[in-house]
Amino acid sequence: MAEKRRFNLSFSLSRREHRDAWNRLSAIPPGQRMDAICRMINGYMEQQELLEAIRRMLREELADANRTLQPAQAGTAGAVDGDVLDFLRTLQEGDGFP
Repeated sequence: MAEKRRFNLSFSLSRREHRDAWNRLSAIPPGQRMDAICRMINGYMEQQELLEAIRRMLREELADANRTLQPAQAGTAGAVDGDVLDFLRTLQEGDGFP
């Protein structure tokens, strides 16, 4: 089995993304292009894997935060509602106000 693999690309310069990629690759000196392309591909894939790991972690943390906050918020909201109702009763009855 050969140790080299060949991959041919064709750029359509009428498409902005292709043209931009062509311009970037053309700016790399001959002899250094293969290493540059490999770094670009590997860097991109590592970045995508990192982004997915961060997204997964954020989803898990947000789910944990929602589970933790919901019972506390319900108790706090009930206490606040009770305080508000007591205040309104006091206003209606006229107690404690001149």
